[in-house]
Amino acid sequence: MAVRDMRAAKRYATALFATAKSAGKLDAVEADIRSAGEIIAGNAKLSELWESRVVPAGKKRDILSKIFEGNVDVLTLSFLRLLIDKRREEILPGVLHEMRELVDGVNRLVRAEATFAVEPTKEEMDALILSLEKRTGEKVQLSKHVDASILGGVIVRMHDTIIDGSVRGTLDKLREQLLSEA
Repeated sequence: MAVRDMRAAKRYATALFATAKSAGKLDAVEADIRSAGEIIAGNAKLSELWESRVVPAGKKRDILSKIFEGNVDVLTLSFLRLLIDKRREEILPGVLHEMRELVDGVNRLVRAEATFAVEPTKEEMDALILSLEKRTGEKVQLSKHVDASILGGVIVRMHDTIIDGSVRGTLDKLREQLLSEA
């Protein structure tokens, strides 16, 4: 996404966030907009229609109403129609991302990703989540991946932070240290 589109997505998401929050519908609207985005992205014909510059806005609005009216909050549907009216359909993925960030901030939620060398036990996952929650002071939602190439340990990614507790990382640091001393 172009920088200009990222800025627009942030502005639109901020406006949607503020409106939904003041209406007391923040969680519902965030869930609705995410669901609508997944439905649009998951259906090739609908996605093509959504992104088309040839299809008139009125026709898009009618189709959108048939699909989502009664299934999403009125505020969500109004927002999707606004994107169509302003010909800003392409920023929807950016709006989804920004909206999630804003809602996570209000809910004091940090999304983290952990890469393990082997499948962790439930106790290991719980201990890691507890440790990260103590470190951040916020609730942590942890997704996990398994990658045997890290040899052992865990690598955690949270926002802009990477905590490398892997055997591979330790070996790489040791190798760099030995090479710099030689």
